[in-house]
Amino acid sequence: MDSSPDDWPYADEPTVCAACGSDDDRHVTVESLGLVWGGAMVGGVPPTEVGDYSGALEFRVCHDCWTEEGIDALDEARTLVDRDARAETGRPFALDDEKVAAAAKLRAERVAVATLRPLDFRSDPEREHVRSQDEAVEAMLDNWFEERTVKADS
Repeated sequence: MDSSPDDWPYADEPTVCAACGSDDDRHVTVESLGLVWGGAMVGGVPPTEVGDYSGALEFRVCHDCWTEEGIDALDEARTLVDRDARAETGRPFALDDEKVAAAAKLRAERVAVATLRPLDFRSDPEREHVRSQDEAVEAMLDNWFEERTVKADS
């Protein structure tokens, strides 16, 4: 199953830069981000609305956005979590500022769903664990964006 639900904003395939909309021939295609990353994108599906699915997003980024806009921070990215900050802050986890900022420059309607799998193969406790993680990530993303808004307003 590779097509996303009808109420998701994602494109059928990545044809233009997910950041600026350019159709530049010089581009990078990223396929490593899971569905939860949509919560950091403009207009993306929040983690708690992904439902009983797992999978990956795919998008193109033009050379300029990749290098000058810092989208290259998403090169082979697998998680929104900053592994180093976890030990320093004592909190269960913290978001990786650079990666979330890069993902926040992407527009969901220019991003495609590369793979989509139902979670029905998992047990109820496993699905519940995934939902719990999604809720925690969504709360952290909300907090991350609120902090940036407050700083921008100051």
